[in-house]
Amino acid sequence: MPRRRSRWADQLDVNELFLKLPPAEARELFERVHAAAKVSQVTYDDDEGVTHVVPIMIRPRLMRLEQEAYYQRVCLDLNKAIERIASLYLHEPQISELLPFTEREDIWLRETLAQVGDQPQTVIARLDANADFADDEWDGQFHFFETNTVGVGGMYYAPKVDEILMEHVVPAIQRFAPGLVMRPPSDMRQLLLDQLAEHAKAIKRPRCNVAFIQETGLIGGPNEFPFLVEYLVSRGVTAVICDPRELDVRDGELVCGDLPIDVAYRGDELAMLVELEAQGGELRGLRHAFSNNQVVSSFAGELDHKSTFEILTTPELASRFTQRQQRIFKNHVLWTRRVRETRTTDPEGVEIDLVPWLRRHKDRLVLKPNRSFGGWGIVVGPHVDLAQWDDALASALSESSAETGGVVAQQYVDVRVKDFPTLAEDGSIGLEEFYVVCGFLATPRGIGVLGRASKKRIVNVGQKGGLTGLVVVP
Repeated sequence: MPRRRSRWADQLDVNELFLKLPPAEARELFERVHAAAKVSQVTYDDDEGVTHVVPIMIRPRLMRLEQEAYYQRVCLDLNKAIERIASLYLHEPQISELLPFTEREDIWLRETLAQVGDQPQTVIARLDANADFADDEWDGQFHFFETNTVGVGGMYYAPKVDEILMEHVVPAIQRFAPGLVMRPPSDMRQLLLDQLAEHAKAIKRPRCNVAFIQETGLIGGPNEFPFLVEYLVSRGVTAVICDPRELDVRDGELVCGDLPIDVAYRGDELAMLVELEAQGGELRGLRHAFSNNQVVSSFAGELDHKSTFEILTTPELASRFTQRQQRIFKNHVLWTRRVRETRTTDPEGVEIDLVPWLRRHKDRLVLKPNRSFGGWGIVVGPHVDLAQWDDALASALSESSAETGGVVAQQYVDVRVKDFPTLAEDGSIGLEEFYVVCGFLATPRGIGVLGRASKKRIVNVGQKGGLTGLVVVP
């Protein structure tokens, strides 16, 4: 039976409200939103270091209260499953084989996880998913396609975009719908702060001095750490940005300069840290922080390869988790397999020879580099011909290095398409279709959402996509 829909659940209602605005006022709103994004530094640096303002879709997407609660519950259970994989990696070869690391990475990972033992670890995760809030069967059409658990992007972007739309656009459209009550979802910055404070308390630290760990001198991508530091400081928390080579240990205490550090939030993956050491970087302080469980995300967050979903969607391996988690895997996690010659099960649970099955079912599949990010290197089966698919499979079979983690095949689902008002060069306003995805960051205190939109099926800000705001309605 379809769930009851709010009067305002259909996203087109918001478009219609916006299009009621006089054209001159609507054009001014586009300009104000762009100007606010520039002032707020909702920006992205390309590989040449040139800064671009990230486009913001002019109207928000709507999420209902019952959806907000459901997504939070599901994401929290999936987070716990991801954290559990760390202990499985240590003790079950069948699990560790699916999560390839280089020899140096593996040594550091195993040594640290063994030292931390059963201490409470904290993983900050943004779970990227296909979500359609307006669909009658929204809970059945909700699928995760990857996790992001190190240096999570969007924790400044998401609340800032919501803030801009709430200030400039929502009041304008509420004139035509005074009964339409909207509020933003939980602020990801506050959720991060809450988790850092909880972790400091759990490991019995006397304060919550936070170091945001990020290698200096990197070019390209978003740079949200300064804004996260600014937010924490505004909430009375001492916070600094620290290059991993600047962390030190003094009298047994982790320090950045003269500041004692209780919790380190890292933006660098293990592979980058290993490379820094290989280049002669001194990471004694960071190793101390990992060994003393002072890092968020802990090394449990390092196990976020796309092949993690093979663990969750293989019945034999999924049995290591709770019954409720297994139901979530079945309903919401896309079937995923590392591309290799092996026997496994298909999405229906039937035993198969993997590679011949992949060749026969290209229209049901997507190929993705296992350990990369940014939307690069993805091959969408339904949108390439058979020769291109065979070439991509052959390349995937030959790509098995631990540095890349090889390639995964994942069940294909249609990326949701939504209409948004757009401003043409001639000043006219119309509706255009965009592909949309969401990234959910859930904690026991709330759930924040990073919305993204693009004219391309591979939706990523790094590939010139835009951002969508989100509001919660009754």
